Amino acid sequence: MKRLRYLTALALSIVFTISVFIPGAYAQGNTAFSQEKAIEKIKSMFDTAGFDKFNINYNEDKIRKTWNLNWSKSGEPYGSLYVTVDADTGNILNLSMYAGYDPEQKPSLIPKVSEEEARKIAEEFARKHQPDEFAQTVYRERQEPVYKPVKTVRYQQDYYFNFVRVIKNIPVEGDGFNINVDAGTGEVRSYSFNWSYEEMPSAEKIISLKDAEKIFKEKVGLKLAYQRYFDYMTKKDDVKLVYTIDGPYRVLIDAITGEFLNDANYDYPYYDGYGGAGEARKAMNAELTPQELKEVEATRNCITKEAALKVVQKYLTIPEGYEQSYANLYEDYDNPQQRVWNISWSKKTDTPGDYGSINARVNAVTSELLSFNIWDDSRYNRDFTQKYDRAAAQKIAEDFLKKLQPEKAGSVKLEEIKGEIKYPEKIRDHYFNFTRLVNGIPYLANGFSITVDSSTGKVLGYNMRWQDREFPKVDGVLSRDEAEARFLKDIGLELSYTRVYRPQQEESKFYLVYKLKPSSSYTFDAFDFKPLDYRGKPIEKQPETAFTDIKGHWAEKDIQLLVDMGVIESKEDKFRPDENINQGDFIKLLMIATGRGPINDEVALKYGIEAGKDSGDDIQKYIDAAIKAGIVKQGEVDAQKPLPREKMAAFLVRSLGFEKVASITGIYTVPAKDAAGISPAYKGHAAVAMGLSLITGIDGRFEPRGSVTRAQAAVVLVRMLKLQAEK
Repeated sequence: MKRLRYLTALALSIVFTISVFIPGAYAQGNTAFSQEKAIEKIKSMFDTAGFDKFNINYNEDKIRKTWNLNWSKSGEPYGSLYVTVDADTGNILNLSMYAGYDPEQKPSLIPKVSEEEARKIAEEFARKHQPDEFAQTVYRERQEPVYKPVKTVRYQQDYYFNFVRVIKNIPVEGDGFNINVDAGTGEVRSYSFNWSYEEMPSAEKIISLKDAEKIFKEKVGLKLAYQRYFDYMTKKDDVKLVYTIDGPYRVLIDAITGEFLNDANYDYPYYDGYGGAGEARKAMNAELTPQELKEVEATRNCITKEAALKVVQKYLTIPEGYEQSYANLYEDYDNPQQRVWNISWSKKTDTPGDYGSINARVNAVTSELLSFNIWDDSRYNRDFTQKYDRAAAQKIAEDFLKKLQPEKAGSVKLEEIKGEIKYPEKIRDHYFNFTRLVNGIPYLANGFSITVDSSTGKVLGYNMRWQDREFPKVDGVLSRDEAEARFLKDIGLELSYTRVYRPQQEESKFYLVYKLKPSSSYTFDAFDFKPLDYRGKPIEKQPETAFTDIKGHWAEKDIQLLVDMGVIESKEDKFRPDENINQGDFIKLLMIATGRGPINDEVALKYGIEAGKDSGDDIQKYIDAAIKAGIVKQGEVDAQKPLPREKMAAFLVRSLGFEKVASITGIYTVPAKDAAGISPAYKGHAAVAMGLSLITGIDGRFEPRGSVTRAQAAVVLVRMLKLQAEK
């Protein structure tokens, strides 16, 4: 984490250093706010005495003139301060501060500053330096990660806070504050501020949300599709029927005119990748099966390289001057039952800038041409004239597809280009993406991609993705109307000021738009409309833990800390701090707090470790994991019974790794009046626990068989984590 901060700061410093520099005398003559004033303004806000490097650059574009000021420290802790100041108005446009890092500082398992305290620090910092702008922002909650394979604690090194600019409750995209506060020291580690000072469109006369939703359904809407989810560990895939949105981040509806906007300004290939589940191209790194006999059997029916070459030459003419440079037969990583010949040619030339290559892939069992790509640098050294517009190139692509795959060509749909093309006559290559249809429904993982040279009409690229799969039946899926109604209810649209580039108008400015609200996923199960993650698994909403019975309790701070860290989670609003905790619940909290939760099958497979027993009992899984970790002995825990203090001592001491020391007999004296009542097996653990101040006596007594309350359990867990941080 610390190294990442340093590298990020260093990269920013390099970028800033190589910015266009214009001599001060020239620049000052063209700006209303001089570089001296810019420096003075920032020095009045921050102490720059600790930096030993400084440079100031001037930049100018169609929108504004700016001073870029960069202070940095060449030695540890490598801090930096970068500020962009409007050279006409003196307004601060962007400010990024990195406080550096302390190589001696240890990461804290227990944050010394709570998230609530850190947020106040962030607010005070922003309010001090940018009071007018900060007053126009609201705090935006950070979305939690949607994939948690193992239940672990959120050990915080930094707290991240995002304050978004709003104008009459409408957010301004990209404007606001991003602030990181060190959880261990309470210091601001980084501070980023961005603000757009141009006038924003009026929100007085806008279309209604209902009208925007109607436009959304007409122009975009939800698409019913088959989606493939491939597990690279098990090499198994699953095809699901989903509802998804084509280009969710490009859904922009002008809130004033109702026009559907789009910021795309180029002709581009539609690579698969809906919902984060695109087809990975890892065939060249595929691992061959270790069973030689099985592999020999699998390759027995493969065609020879010479036969594969004939397949390629049937559709491609290898130009003179090209020689074969590579060939291999491998197992397709995405399709373990498929073997592929991969063959490459390189252009023989001594002329700089005259590189050329051809690559082709052939199915070694069916003799189908899977893909090819032709690259020739000399194309870009010749005068260019477009002879084939998109319509003509489309005809070439469709004819080529029918020639190669006459049967499959009837089962695909050409995807339309979405977006404005500024200069269509200057496009060198036309890209076409054909999506496979199954039962009339797009299967996003399958289809064809074809590239056509707009000057010669030659096909330069071809790629087929096609697998035989079991496809779910459509019986029982939600209708599109039902799905869109659910989407607009659960997620929906929101007003936002968003900067949009319109290539036809050659302008970049803020529009007041309706756009999709942020969501952890825009892909949904077509039957129950649950959002799906990149593995095709339902995204379950994490319970919001908020207890109403801990306010003012002596253990409130430690209980809330464990809630903030994710150790304690509950859908209930009562913690019942003064009730006894049972042994099973304590073991679960202890295992979560120390990052030793039960291992599920998926993680076990990934890391080659043994999975926990699937008893169907959540508590028992944690007990089994505790036994495996040496924290609990077989038969030692009675999950539903109250937790005795002497057992708690044993579990804590073992968790800290002191079992061997605590098990030595005859050397321990427990400083308690009732020490004689401690079970011999736990006497050493009790002594160590008291010596480390994990457990304190009650009126001079240890009370070995006394029950532990839920509040006491929370307090000792926090003490243990603090002790771990000091080890």
